[in-house]
Amino acid sequence: ATVQAALRDPAAPAHPHEHAALHLVASDVCAQLGDYPGALTHHRAYHQLDAHTRHAHRQERARAAQARVALDATRHEARLHRQRNDELEALVQVRTQELRRSQRAVIDLLASAAEFRDAPLGPHTRWVGDATTAVARHLGLPAAHAEELGLAARLHDVGKIGIPDAILLKEGPLTPDERDIIATHTALGAQLLTQPGAADGGPLLHLAAQIALSHHECWNGSGYPRALRGADIPLGGRIVRVVDTFDALISARPYKPAWTDADALAYLRQHAGTLFDPACVQAVTDLHAAAQLPPRDAS
Repeated sequence: ATVQAALRDPAAPAHPHEHAALHLVASDVCAQLGDYPGALTHHRAYHQLDAHTRHAHRQERARAAQARVALDATRHEARLHRQRNDELEALVQVRTQELRRSQRAVIDLLASAAEFRDAPLGPHTRWVGDATTAVARHLGLPAAHAEELGLAARLHDVGKIGIPDAILLKEGPLTPDERDIIATHTALGAQLLTQPGAADGGPLLHLAAQIALSHHECWNGSGYPRALRGADIPLGGRIVRVVDTFDALISARPYKPAWTDADALAYLRQHAGTLFDPACVQAVTDLHAAAQLPPRDAS
């Protein structure tokens, strides 16, 4: 009677396993009291609840196994994803390096063509490139960008390929008309570097075209070909304007002797803020004082 009351009690255990245990006890009690029909009823109830409990446990274990499989699959997929990302990143780095090598080869080829055309200026173009890198780094540009500027700067005079030999290689002073023709080398260089197909050279050729077009612009707007002034002149053009002039002044030409470094630096300082970007002039002055300009005899 006590077990029966417990089974009817609203506060009796609700969990099937605990309820089944009560039925098992009730079955034993009924059997001891000779109430075999009652014992059978409770025993059947026990087996039903016990089967239900075992089935619930099996489902729970199955769900747990499925969750483990799903977790393992997710982890494996994540590992594969990371591996694919690593492989793709490595491939991108390889392709980027190959592209940079290709771009540098194009730059070297074009620079060599310009140097071959104007042979005495070959060392000049290489020195201008190296000096541009040094000035750019002194101005605080990241090393990679400074290197790109320096490489692109080697093509600042590539437009001279289109200037007639009679003018380009003339040993005496140029006439006003000849100077006008020489001045077209900026636009010719930019046109050469941006013509259809040149885009395959990537950002480096675009940067070279920008420098070729702007390296004769003046800080006060008196330069050519677009009379840009101040910060409107691309930085690469402003740097090359200074280092190009410095190297030209200290180099001997058929029409002039070489200036001393001191005289050339004095000329740059005298025209800082008019012809030249003052910051670039100061950078060249600082680098020269620290003996950090590239050596000209190794250009």
